[in-house]
This record gives sequence, structure tokens and C-alpha cells, in this order.
Amino acid sequence: MREVYRKFGRVVRYENGVEIDVTECGEAIETNGAFIAVPLLGGADALVRPRGVSRALARWADEAVRPSMVERLIIAEGVAMHDFNGVQWSEETKRVHVALTHNHIRVLIDLDDFDFDLISHIADRLQHVTSEKEAPKKIRIAPHVAKAIELPGPLWQRAGGRDGKGQLIEEVPAEQSNCWYRPSYRVRPIRKALNLFVKCDNTHIDESLPQAIAIVDGDRLLIDDGHDVYPAHVTLERIDAASPTGEIESRCR
Repeated sequence: MREVYRKFGRVVRYENGVEIDVTECGEAIETNGAFIAVPLLGGADALVRPRGVSRALARWADEAVRPSMVERLIIAEGVAMHDFNGVQWSEETKRVHVALTHNHIRVLIDLDDFDFDLISHIADRLQHVTSEKEAPKKIRIAPHVAKAIELPGPLWQRAGGRDGKGQLIEEVPAEQSNCWYRPSYRVRPIRKALNLFVKCDNTHIDESLPQAIAIVDGDRLLIDDGHDVYPAHVTLERIDAASPTGEIESRCR
């Protein structure tokens, strides 16, 4: 069987004061176990330069985040056109990565949207950080943190978009996924469940519980209990609830 995949992509990336405009245009052909990837010239001409990064930087400048707290800031926006054996689709992506530091505590925030209000809130709470404490018995985990850590219990694949071979992504248990992940046209796609989330019959989150609001550099989470903010080693035992927004409630060991 002969498989032909073409990608035309463009990403504008801002990193610590430097803006980079990158294009990736190429073709991958796999036939009888042989895999060949070659660049395509001129393919990026039809791709409009994403404009969201410039607007995001202007908004970032208005946020109340102390410059002294920002160790690293990466903002990226991309557009891509895909073609796999005649099936065509497009996608847009946004990414923000921020490393904030205060009182020798370094937290990492990864988002798939330009939500600077959330970053500003975490920066504000980080200014009240205290020394490390024991993890609470039960906690809430903010959606962006839940996406970045290993979760117990059955995971599901959320429906939406297409995988690396143009198949529609369906909602199924993660272990039943038949999706392909393709990080670049230059490498073979691999089997991988996509768009993972926790599915739980109980969708009510106890808002009074302490919340994990960021990842602390290492294997700790930043906990905000409404009064104190502190790092803690957290080992999740089981998921008790999961909201439609992606926030989860979990017991800790």
C-alpha cells in the first residue's frame, strides 16, 4: 500500500525577546515498509502569516506580571494544511509556555490558548508562596495542570479534528484508540491516543478544596488553598469528579 502525506505549515514563535517565523513544507511517501521524506519548495507561499502572536504580546505587556518573575516566555501560533492520500484538512494552534520564579520557587505554565488572565492570577498567587507542605488529602486540579501530569484512572480520547492519517478522531477509551500521531512529515507516524481527558460520571467539583494551579519545577505542584500557596509532592490515588471544563477532583495518597 502506498501512502502519501503532504504538509504545509507556518509557525510564528516569540521567545524571550526574539520572534521567529518558521515554515515546514514537505512530502512523505511510505510504500512496503520504505519511508522517504523530502522538502517541497514554494509550498509556504499560500500560507498567511499568523498575526495572533503580535496581538498577544501587546496584551501580555498590559498584564500585571512583574518582569522580575518571568524567567522564560514562549508564545507561538501556527497554521497548517495537510493532505493524506487525497484527504485534506487544516488546523490552527496556539501555545504559551511561561516559567515564573519567586522566592526560589519556579513554576511552569503550559497553555493551548492565549489566556493571560490565568497567568496573571498564578503570578499574583505565587507572590504569596510559603515553604513546602504536605499535600492535602483531596485537591482540585486546574485544567491546564491536569493536561500536563499523569492521571490515574481510565482516560478517554476526546472527539474532534483528524489524526496524522486524516481519520476523524472519535470519542473512545484511550486503549481503544486507532489514531496516528505525526509530529512532522519527516518521521513516520506512531500509534497514539489523542486529545486525552478524564471521563467521570460525577461532574460536580467541590470548589472549597485546595487547587493545584501550576507545576513546580521538579515533581511538585503549586497548591492554593485560598489562604496559603505552597509547593507539595502530590501522588494521585483516584479521580472522584471531572468537570466539562477539564478540572478534576482527586484523592491523594
